Amino acid sequence: MSSFELLAGGFHSAFQLVAFATIMIGLLVGVVAGALPGISFVNAMAMALPFTYVMEPTQSMLFLGGIYVGGVFGGSISAIIINVPGTPASLPATWDGYQMTRRGEVKRALTIAVTASATGGLVSALVLAFLSAPFAAFALKFSQPEFFAATVLGLVSVIAIAKDQPVITVVSLLAGIAIGTVGVDPLYGQARFSFGISEMENGIRFVVVMIGLFAIGEVVDLIATNRDLRPKKTEGAGKGAGLRDMFRLKGAIARGTGLGCMIGMIPGAGATPGAVIAYGVEKQVSKRGDEFGTGVEEGLAAPEAAKNATTGAAMVPLLTLGIPGSAATAIMLAAMMLHGINPGPLLFIMDPSMVYTIFAAMIIANILMICAGIGVAQVFSTLMRTPPAILAAFIIVLSVVGAFGIRNNIFDVYVCLAFGVLGWGMKRIGFPSAPMVLGVILGPLAERYFLTSLANSNQDWTVFFTRPISGTILLLALLFVLWSLWAPITSAMSRMKQLMA
Repeated sequence: MSSFELLAGGFHSAFQLVAFATIMIGLLVGVVAGALPGISFVNAMAMALPFTYVMEPTQSMLFLGGIYVGGVFGGSISAIIINVPGTPASLPATWDGYQMTRRGEVKRALTIAVTASATGGLVSALVLAFLSAPFAAFALKFSQPEFFAATVLGLVSVIAIAKDQPVITVVSLLAGIAIGTVGVDPLYGQARFSFGISEMENGIRFVVVMIGLFAIGEVVDLIATNRDLRPKKTEGAGKGAGLRDMFRLKGAIARGTGLGCMIGMIPGAGATPGAVIAYGVEKQVSKRGDEFGTGVEEGLAAPEAAKNATTGAAMVPLLTLGIPGSAATAIMLAAMMLHGINPGPLLFIMDPSMVYTIFAAMIIANILMICAGIGVAQVFSTLMRTPPAILAAFIIVLSVVGAFGIRNNIFDVYVCLAFGVLGWGMKRIGFPSAPMVLGVILGPLAERYFLTSLANSNQDWTVFFTRPISGTILLLALLFVLWSLWAPITSAMSRMKQLMA
């Protein structure tokens, strides 16, 4: 049977009442869990895992797949509305999406976000359905050096986020990397930078830092400046984005989708590097690149398309090779093993009906996500009509509960509050906090991949450059840095010539 015939059979199975209801429930759970800071759709998938044991194997994958698709987008709802990213991958949505909200364009921002996310996810699901084999063959060539190179590319993309502040952006990024090193060394098991505090030996979680810097910091700034968090009432504020508006953003969505599919296919990369790299690339190619961070629609559309484009792509190595491409797909792998299913090439031969039903479900979930996302966003958007004092109290309660719920540890709450004060101070002096969060997220990943690469190659550091794929990615990272800094360098050189003349 051809892929089209198998996919048609998958749609027939997915549109059965029980299967369709399972997809819908999973999608709603994912959107809500992703929108709640500190909860995260990955935690929701982990909590849902025991319930899948009583389901049919295919039904369990549809349920977890729905949570996955909805959760990756859901984090952008709180990021756009209250400047609190529900997931790390939604961090870029705060840079331009929240600025649109402050201008009174919350409905427009949410419409762009959900449409771009659905488009990226839909294309990714189609890639999963028709191009799994060649993509899997390429993903199989990735090892620790390639993972390190991909993470470095994500880190250097932060430089593109800097508008005219490359120096302090790098300082903020390095500070975040330093914070990420707190805890136990991943290779030697030695505690570092814990200063004798036993709680710090468990490390500082990036979600705690993210909630503190953005959520608590925003509330402290609100209290200190007596600022109104409610969006301004401007002409056309209640209008969403129409088809003509989305067609105008087709380039940004296409570039974000392409990058998300490529990065999502890399095991261990995930949605966060995809969204950050897509934002950095879009900032470089856009005619309004200098305005990014002020509410530019391209700056919202590209990372939104990229992060959801990683969902289907991350399932390529899972289904074809049995290698999970992200934390979410690792949970899906556990669910398959609970039912005695071993993913891999033989799965396409032994049970093609299940495989193509999963493909069809991913396509359906991305289409339904538009309705589910807008519905949940409408509930959250009512927050913007509440008085600032009540809204601030809601954000604090949500942040504290989210920080505590990560490890059920009161120490995380103290850390969250401390970073909240730090975030307020950084905002007051104009010091960027987003690079710090990205450093905390990507720094530990880069360290782990770096150390394991050296350990596997007998401490030969040239392994990063002699392997073709990792060397190419690192070269791209270098070119990306030079491209990002080209304008400041040429400007500084021209000023020096004028002074010398």
